[in-house]
Amino acid sequence: MAGVNGFSQARLILDNGAFINITNGGYVVVENSAANAITRTSGYIKIEANTMSKLKWSIGTNTSAHVFPFVTAAGVYVPFTLQVTAGDIGHVAVSTYPTAANNTPYPATVTHVNILGVDNSANVVDRFWQIDKDGPSGTATLTFQAALAEVGSITTLRAQRWNSTTNNWDAPLPGQTSTATSVTVPGVTTFSPWAVSGNNAPLPVELISFTAKAIDKYVELDWITASERNNDYFTIQRSKGGINFLDIATVDAGPTGSIAQEYSYTDLDALPGKSYYRLKQTDLDGTVEFLDIRMVQLDELPPGLTAYPNPVTNGKLFLDFNSELKSEASITISDLAGKVVFSTTVAAGTRFYTIDLSRSPAGAYMLRAFSTQSNFQQIVVIR
Repeated sequence: MAGVNGFSQARLILDNGAFINITNGGYVVVENSAANAITRTSGYIKIEANTMSKLKWSIGTNTSAHVFPFVTAAGVYVPFTLQVTAGDIGHVAVSTYPTAANNTPYPATVTHVNILGVDNSANVVDRFWQIDKDGPSGTATLTFQAALAEVGSITTLRAQRWNSTTNNWDAPLPGQTSTATSVTVPGVTTFSPWAVSGNNAPLPVELISFTAKAIDKYVELDWITASERNNDYFTIQRSKGGINFLDIATVDAGPTGSIAQEYSYTDLDALPGKSYYRLKQTDLDGTVEFLDIRMVQLDELPPGLTAYPNPVTNGKLFLDFNSELKSEASITISDLAGKVVFSTTVAAGTRFYTIDLSRSPAGAYMLRAFSTQSNFQQIVVIR
């Protein structure tokens, strides 16, 4: 099939050692959705170069087990099996190929087989699978088979899907079962490249983002995980100098799975000035992992901000910041019902500022001045 753009059949029977070798971007299309549309006794299909060559089968809503009868270059039978359990999966195109011991070459979108930046290829089966569908829906059970030489000493096999959005491997879906050279995965709804690794060191479940942001006099911490496996809880740690961290809060983990999950925590007792926050993860077995560190700067208004005269008798309120502001500050004045009667932003470098309150009715008001983090507030009376 080298160089052939398409070869379509309603039924493909492989016996008496018959075989099809698909290379150079060629593909075979079977338009019969019956499970016996591809039948073999001693025949096989070989796709061993890369994911460009494919065996494409119109499966649709047929719920029988469909076996893609692949074989390695050495003649070892490594079938891939797909069984639809719900929906219309349409055509399913599958290719598979072996790799070197370091799992190269990668499929087109895959960039690594690392765990937190550390090479994990020793725990990854030396074979990739590319699976694509064109149906509008479809949930399926997949069975991946590799040669014993490709598996080596890896045990308790688990299949994982590459997520090109997060540039990481999704966590293994629950309910997987395995033999020495195969693994079956139920409940699959998304496809693309797949790999098989050992359960004692699955491909990475990594943090998408971790941010620390100063809001008023607090620090808001937000983080997103791409997926989680056996995660028990997160611990928020804080340090003034970035060396010695103390626990300040724990946050329970979400459910195990391959969906992104968002978390948030607000430090109501944030430290003034520069401080550091570290995110720690604890697994169900007690294993601890430090995920990331963020620094946040909480600028303060100069101490002893003075607002005068108080009461205001001539319509003018004067602010003395005692020294030049290091960053811009927001100034608001509101009545005791919360209605804002004056609002402005004072630029960094300002020492003195005058507020015109001549049009405000007599009464008591709340003056608030705040920068990136800390704030100043005082009751001001207008007469």
